[in-house]
Amino acid sequence: MGLEVQEVSTVNEGPAFERLCQLQPEVVVVVSFGQILKRGVLQLPRHGCLNFHPSLLPRYRGAAPVQRAIMAGERTSGLSIMRLVKKLDAGPILLQQAWPLREEADAEALLAEAGELGAPLMVRVLERLEREDLPAAVEQDDALASYAPPLSKDDGRLDFRRPAVALRDLVRGVQPWPRASCQLLMPAGARRVIVHRASSRQGQGRPGRIETMEDEGLVVGCGEGLLCLESVQLEGKAVQPGRALANGLRLKPGDCFATTEGP
Repeated sequence: MGLEVQEVSTVNEGPAFERLCQLQPEVVVVVSFGQILKRGVLQLPRHGCLNFHPSLLPRYRGAAPVQRAIMAGERTSGLSIMRLVKKLDAGPILLQQAWPLREEADAEALLAEAGELGAPLMVRVLERLEREDLPAAVEQDDALASYAPPLSKDDGRLDFRRPAVALRDLVRGVQPWPRASCQLLMPAGARRVIVHRASSRQGQGRPGRIETMEDEGLVVGCGEGLLCLESVQLEGKAVQPGRALANGLRLKPGDCFATTEGP
């Protein structure tokens, strides 16, 4: 499209900020931008700086709103267009809509979906800015705010003492990083298993124990219900169905995973 593109280490000073000043933008749009915009940038455009955030603000402010919502068992989140202020994701809301978090989709798929849905929302706001018929922005209620900090490797550890539904949502929430994992207890030593897809089952078993092996995968006992490990990967190996892992390692009912993965 002939658009100018610049990759910069910071937009708040130096050549990038100088170029912004030369452009004299009417509005600045920020999406998935890792830098905090300082006062000089925030005050530069006539219509301010706008941001797309995939949550129903003020809920899930921060770096991982989709992942944290999935991991918390949310079935509905939202999409928000807001004005940027110096405080993290706390600016007034210009446009907002609810967004169902499909239970069959993981965070990687839902993040892509959020981008597809959020882009036309931002275009609607820009068009209304151009027509000067945008409704007044709605201030966020900080008392209702919750936070979604960045994910860490520890967030992917499966603790089979937790309910199966919660573990299924954790597996969904930590795709594609850091991914869920657990330790398979073997006579020769523990093997780390990365879990790419899992589903919950009715029933009861001892946490961490393989109760049955189905065509869909390995069914493991949890604190409540059963977790079927459908798509798995031994560290350093290819992704494979859970049943294929069981066949390759000659697993049987009664074999166990550690209830929680250690450091």
